Amino acid sequence: MADGATSRARPANRGAIGVTCAPHKGPRSFADLVVEKQTNHDATEIVFDVHVAGACVIIMDEDAARVLVDALGEWLG
Repeated sequence: MADGATSRARPANRGAIGVTCAPHKGPRSFADLVVEKQTNHDATEIVFDVHVAGACVIIMDEDAARVLVDALGEWLG
């Protein structure tokens, strides 16, 4: 598993979302995206683990996560 991949988080800090993987052309909601909140020392990171395999892990700090939340809130109303 890649550094930062989801594997040891408490259930309260981890969730799975059914998503679509465009490159693999699977059906809607076929792939799982695990989203996890990790706190390391004084920093909190949000980790996105595509396919729950640790192969392509996206890690963002709190500031980046807030930008994402703001954008999603604006897009979804």
